[in-house]
Amino acid sequence: MAKANIESKKRTTILLTIFALVILMLFGRMFYWQVIKATDLQKKAYTQQTKSRVISPKRGTIYDRNGEVLARSISVETVSVTPKNIKDKETAAKGLSEILELDYESVLTKVNKNTSEEIIAKKLDKEVTDKVRVWISENKIKGINIYEDTKRYYPKGAFLSHVLGFCGTDNQGLEGLEAKYESVLKGVAGQLTIGTDATGAELPLNDERYIPPEDGLNLILTIDEVIQHKAEKYLEQALVDNSPVEYGTCIIMNPQNGDILAMAVAPDYDPNDPFTINDDTLAAKWSEMSGSERSKALQEMWKNRAISDTYEPGSVFKTITSAIAIEEKYVNNVDTVQFNCTGSLKIEGWEIKCWRSYNPHGTQSLRKGLMNSCNPVFMSVALKIGKQDFYKYLDAFGISQKTGVDMIGETSGIIHNINDVTDSTLATASFGQGFTLTPLNMLNAICAIANDGKLMQPRIVKEIVDNNGNVVQSNEPKIVKQVVSAETSEMVLDMMQSVVDDGTGRYAQVKGYYVAGKTSTAEQGRGADKKYVASFVGVAPVSNPQVAVIFNLYNPQGPQGHQGGGICAPVVGNILDEVLEYLEVPQDYSYTDDKTNKVTVPDVTNRTVGEAIRILNNAGLKYSVDESDVNAKVVSQIPVQGETLNEKSLVKLYIEGNDIRFTTKVPDVKKLDVVAATKKLADSNLNIKISGSGMSVLQEPAAGTEVEEGTIVRVEFRPVGIDVE
Repeated sequence: MAKANIESKKRTTILLTIFALVILMLFGRMFYWQVIKATDLQKKAYTQQTKSRVISPKRGTIYDRNGEVLARSISVETVSVTPKNIKDKETAAKGLSEILELDYESVLTKVNKNTSEEIIAKKLDKEVTDKVRVWISENKIKGINIYEDTKRYYPKGAFLSHVLGFCGTDNQGLEGLEAKYESVLKGVAGQLTIGTDATGAELPLNDERYIPPEDGLNLILTIDEVIQHKAEKYLEQALVDNSPVEYGTCIIMNPQNGDILAMAVAPDYDPNDPFTINDDTLAAKWSEMSGSERSKALQEMWKNRAISDTYEPGSVFKTITSAIAIEEKYVNNVDTVQFNCTGSLKIEGWEIKCWRSYNPHGTQSLRKGLMNSCNPVFMSVALKIGKQDFYKYLDAFGISQKTGVDMIGETSGIIHNINDVTDSTLATASFGQGFTLTPLNMLNAICAIANDGKLMQPRIVKEIVDNNGNVVQSNEPKIVKQVVSAETSEMVLDMMQSVVDDGTGRYAQVKGYYVAGKTSTAEQGRGADKKYVASFVGVAPVSNPQVAVIFNLYNPQGPQGHQGGGICAPVVGNILDEVLEYLEVPQDYSYTDDKTNKVTVPDVTNRTVGEAIRILNNAGLKYSVDESDVNAKVVSQIPVQGETLNEKSLVKLYIEGNDIRFTTKVPDVKKLDVVAATKKLADSNLNIKISGSGMSVLQEPAAGTEVEEGTIVRVEFRPVGIDVE
C-alpha cells in the first residue's frame, strides 16, 4: 500500500512538473508575442487593416515679373484597383482599357494581381475619370478607386521652354528652373490612411486619418512675358529668313541690375510634351535610332544653349579690348589717328587678315577701328597692352567663367593659359577668336560696360513667395566687382554708338533713341569644318542704358549671307524699338521722316455696311466688303480698331450671315524700296507698316505665310551701300 502511494505521488509530481513547464512555456510565449514582438505585430495588424495613399502637394507656381503665370499645377486624378474586391476581373479590365485607351492584357494582369492596390493610370483629366465613374455606377463594379492628384501644366506651351524646363510623371523637376528649384517648388506630400476589412474593402469615412500636404513655394522671375514674346518672335522669324540655320539665341537684360528680361532659344519645344522631337527630319528616323541616340537627341533639344553652349565671340569682343586699352591708358585719345590697316598684320610668321582685306581701311583711330570692325587695329592695341594686363582684365570681366546665374546647365568657356600665350594668340584674342564663352557670359561683360564699369551677377529669380504672397526669399541685385571706371565705360559706349550711327551696325538704328552696338561674324572651327556665328549686341539708350540685347545665329546659310551686321543688327534694332516703347523709356530726341499721312483705323463693327463705308471713306481708308445689302451688320474687321495705317490702306469687312474669310499669301518684298513694297503688298490686299528708309531688309509675317486679307505686314527698310561685317 505504501509502495502504491509512493508511485502515485511520483506520477502526480511528474504531471504537476509537466503542467508547470507547459504553463511556464505558455506564459513565456505570451510574453514574447505581447511584449517583445508587440510593436511589430501592431504594425502588421495596422498594415493589414489600413490602406494608405500619398496625397501629392501642389507644386509651386512660376510667375513672370508682372505676375503672369508661366507654370502651374492643375488637378488631375488617378485610377487604381483593389484586386481582391473585383469579382468580374475580365469585365473590369475590358471597361478600364476601353475608357482609358490602354492595353487590355496589361490592365488584366494588374487586376489579377494578389496585391492591396494597383495603379491603372495617372494624371487623368476629370472628364476622363467621370466616364469611369459613370461606367462603375452602371455596371456596379467594386474595387476601382479614383482619387485626386496634380500635374504640371505650362499654359503658354513652348514659351520660355528652355528656361522653365519641365517635370516628370511624378511631378519632379527634370530640366531648367523646375530642376534647379526642385526643393523649393515640390512641397511636402500628405497622406490619407483608410481602414479596411479582411477583404481589403474600405471602411466608413470615420475610420480615415488625413495628413494634409504642404504646397510648394512660388517663384517670381525677372523675365517679362511681353519682352520674352518679342525675343521669341524675332528669333523664330530670323531662323526662317536665314534658313538653313542650326539654331539661334537671344538674351535681353537690364544692365543696371543684371535682371534677365528675356532668354530665347530656337528651335524650342513644348514642356507639356517634352519627349516629342521638334525636328521633322529627326522624327522621321526616330524609330531607327538606338536608345542612347534618342537620349542624346532629347538632351540636345532640352538644353538651354544660351548658357550651355560656348562659341568664339568674334568682333563683339572688340568692345572689351577697347575698354582695357582706355582704362590702362594704352590709348589716350580714341579719336587720334594712330593705326593703319593694310589688309593684314604679320605676326610670328602668320599673316592675320582683316575681314576687309580686299579693301583695307587705311589710317584709323580707335573709334574708327571699332566702327569699321578692323582686325589690325585691335591686334595692334592688344600687342601694346601685353598679355599680362590683357588677361588680367579678361579675368576681371569674367570672360570664359560661369556668371553664377541661378540656373542649371551653365558652362564655362575655355581661355588660354597665360603661360601658353604668344603674340599671335594675343592678337587673335583681341578680336574674339581662339577662346570660347557662352552668350550670357558675353552679354554680361557688355552689361558691365553699360553699367558704369560694374559687373553684375545675372539674376533670373527675383523672389520666392508663399501662397499668401509673403516673401520667403528675395534675391537682391549683386555687384560682382568694379571692372573699369565709369569714365572708361562712358567712352566705350560712345564709341559703340558711333558703330550704330555711322559704322557696321547702322542697321540697328532706332528712331528717337541713341543706340550703342557692335557687329560680329565669328569663325567657328577651321578649314573644311569652318562655320560662322553671326552676332550683334545692342545697348539703349546710351545716356541711361535700360536694355542690352545679344542676338546670335549659328551657321546661317541663307541668301542674306552670314554677316552679323547684315542679318542680326536689323533684328536687334526692331527688338530695341519695341522693348523701349513697351517699357516707356523716354526718347532721346523727336524724329520723323515719314511724310505719309497716317490714319487711325476706326471701329465699324456692329454698324451697317452703309454706315461703315461712309466712316471709312471719311477716314481716308479703302474698304473691301459685300455691298449687296447696305443694311447688313458688320461683325468683324481687319485691321482692328486703333491700328495706325497709311492713308488709302485697306480695311476688310465681314458681315453677318456671310463671314467667309478670304486669305492670301504674303509676297516677298525684300530688297524693294518703300513704293515698290507698298504696291506689291496692296496688290495682295495687304497693308504695310513701314520702319526706316532705303531698301527693305526684313518683313513680318514672312513671305509665303497664309494670312487674312487686310493683315498688316511690318517691313523694315535700311539705307543701301552700308559696309557690314
